[in-house]
Amino acid sequence: MILIYLLVFLLILPLPAATNPLASLCLGFCHCDRDIVDCGSLDLTEVPLNIPNNTRVLILSDNEIDSIDATRFRYFGNLQVLSVRKNRLTRIPSGMEKCKHLDKLDLRSNVISEVSPIDLLTITGIRHVDLSRNLIAVLPKLKSFHQKSVTERLDLAANVIYDIGSDLFLPFQSLISLRLSRNRLTFLDQNSFSKLPSVESIDLSRNLIRDIRFLAFNALPSLRTVNLDRNDISLLDDGMFFACESLAHLNLSTNRVQSVTEGWMFGLVNLETLDLSYNQVRLFHPNAWSHTPRLKWLSLHSNRIQSLPSGSFRALHHLEELILSANSIDSLHKFALIGMGNLNKLDLSSNTLAVCVEDGAVLYNTSMPFLRSLKFRNNQLRVIPNRAFERFPSLEELDLTENPIATIHPNAFEPLQLKSLIMNSSSILCDCQISWFATWIYKLQLDRQKIIAKCSFPLPLQGLDVISIDSANLTCLDDSPRPKIVRQPEEMTALVGQQARFMCNIYGEGPLVVEWRVMDRGIGRVLVQDSQTYMSINTTAIINGTMNGRELAAADLILDNVSLEDRSEYQCVARNRFGSDFSPTVRLTVLEPPRFLNTPSDISIMVGQSAKFQCSATGDLRWAFDGGQFPAAEGRRLYVMPHDDHLYIMNVSMLDQGIYTCHATNAAGAIQASARLRVFDNLFYNILESQKLYEGESLVLECRVKIIPEVQRLLWKKDGKVVAENTQIFRVDKVLKKHSGEYSCELWTEDTILNKQSSIVQVLSDDDPKLSGISKKAHQLQAMASSLVRSMTGSAPNYPLLIAILAFLM
Repeated sequence: MILIYLLVFLLILPLPAATNPLASLCLGFCHCDRDIVDCGSLDLTEVPLNIPNNTRVLILSDNEIDSIDATRFRYFGNLQVLSVRKNRLTRIPSGMEKCKHLDKLDLRSNVISEVSPIDLLTITGIRHVDLSRNLIAVLPKLKSFHQKSVTERLDLAANVIYDIGSDLFLPFQSLISLRLSRNRLTFLDQNSFSKLPSVESIDLSRNLIRDIRFLAFNALPSLRTVNLDRNDISLLDDGMFFACESLAHLNLSTNRVQSVTEGWMFGLVNLETLDLSYNQVRLFHPNAWSHTPRLKWLSLHSNRIQSLPSGSFRALHHLEELILSANSIDSLHKFALIGMGNLNKLDLSSNTLAVCVEDGAVLYNTSMPFLRSLKFRNNQLRVIPNRAFERFPSLEELDLTENPIATIHPNAFEPLQLKSLIMNSSSILCDCQISWFATWIYKLQLDRQKIIAKCSFPLPLQGLDVISIDSANLTCLDDSPRPKIVRQPEEMTALVGQQARFMCNIYGEGPLVVEWRVMDRGIGRVLVQDSQTYMSINTTAIINGTMNGRELAAADLILDNVSLEDRSEYQCVARNRFGSDFSPTVRLTVLEPPRFLNTPSDISIMVGQSAKFQCSATGDLRWAFDGGQFPAAEGRRLYVMPHDDHLYIMNVSMLDQGIYTCHATNAAGAIQASARLRVFDNLFYNILESQKLYEGESLVLECRVKIIPEVQRLLWKKDGKVVAENTQIFRVDKVLKKHSGEYSCELWTEDTILNKQSSIVQVLSDDDPKLSGISKKAHQLQAMASSLVRSMTGSAPNYPLLIAILAFLM
């Protein structure tokens, strides 16, 4: 009865406008805890009416609500958290702007397919927004926005968004975390993410992205993490992370990236972790890592890398962990791993790098003083030689599982103090060379459960654990089944085009396998047979008393038609199931007879000029002159400059003419080429001068020189075109305007011009206003005087011309 009176009192009590009549009561099926109201999992189709207006947290998740009346939000002035996840909303509820304190909005797992510009403006006022697992395909681009955004976390994962264009997220200036994973994006355009000063994390994983364009991530000073894993990325534009200096973590795993280049790595100066696992990377330029000097963790797991060149990671001085597992790496350059002094974890598993351990020379130049963990699983390793890992003195954890290890030499792990050794070989050759192994394991207190080392030979010990065998039963046979090279290949010298042959004899348990390796730019490469590379092996079974199964193999490597590219170091490698043996590398020297790159040409020249012979060739060069001394050398006029393929003769004289021979020699032969220097001293006796004539006057040009008829000729040219030959006087009667131009007199020998002089001739008309009557007379006088001077340089004075000049002056 008291309860009924209380309800009646509440109903008639005057309340302010816009106030829920049941402001402070929590009625119905919802669960209330102070200002937290939980209406989840009640199969509701609409928001209950009896929710108190002082609610701070409202949970409506896991219901059947398909819409929310906008007027409902005016009662929730204190609402901070609204969760409507796992309902049937088709759009973002309107009216939430009335909730001034709303801090977190959870609309995950609805069927929202459309977002309007007003919706986008509304959520910019909410700090945490979760719109993941909806059906949103397109986000509107706001043309203008004046409202200050407070959104810090925006989750749009697992929608069907296929395009975000550029500058779509500019309204979210406070954004810290953005999730766009599991959508249908196919590319990132320029400025897809730009000018967001606070964003720290962008998740784009599990989309369909193929291309990332230039400046896709631009001007994001706080960005630290980008996830692009599980896309279809093959093209990465240069500068796609421009002005993202704070980026520390980049995940590009499970894509189709084929190379690591300087272009797309540019600007990643503070990158600390880079995941490129499960891609198609075949190569990377060592200089690409110069843009990531602070990188600490790098994974190239499961790519298509076949070899590592010199200094592959030289720029990564701060790298702490490197993962190169599951590639196709079969060789390392001897300097491939230098420069990583701080590396403490290295994974080389699932490659074919047994040779790097078995042939100690490969790792000898690699020093990693701080390496603590080395994974070398599944690398076909059969032999661990003496001090195989001495270049890694701090090594504590060594994983050698899935390797058919047969031989472990007595000092294989010196000077290491291992804390963990993992191996599982059932191929151990149990003789006296392995007797130390059990004692060493006990000494270091290694976990025996992680070490499986079972005998495969001799037969009485087959299948037994080496650690459990009494060392007295581990004896050495006089006739070891291990392969042994009994005849080493020898150094070879061959001429280009000839044949080179290496031979190698091996003894050991059959079947014996022989391979030939060549050092190709510092990287060991296994040779394969082709049309010019022939490999053969002949085996002979050896039976000695009761011992059988041994073979003697003779292996040949024949290189036909060798070229300079075949110059390298070659190595014979013998293998059987008990181990391997490596010959020293031997050099093939390929000689090529010298050949000329440039040969000297005949030179014709005048006395006092300079001559220059060119000669370049492979091999050593030497000059000779007619079999004797160089006349120019005595006068210090002969020069041969370093790194210059010319012979210079300065201020030549008649004594310098003759035959000059260029000799080229090397170990394969000698060649020579000669050229003749001819020197002439017949200079011009007179000088051509420029002339001004009037139409109708005569042009007379004289070029006096003593010509050698057999080898020289004289040419007259006007404006570069021949007008007369073999005459020392060129004359034109009654000149016209067209005779104006440049006239030259040239002395030639064969195709070489020896000497040349020119004259500018200007023909004027009587009507030419440029000259007065007095000037015309002066011009005529000048022409007569010039003729007089020319005539007086001959054998006798020209008296008629002199009389004409005097008459003119009278």
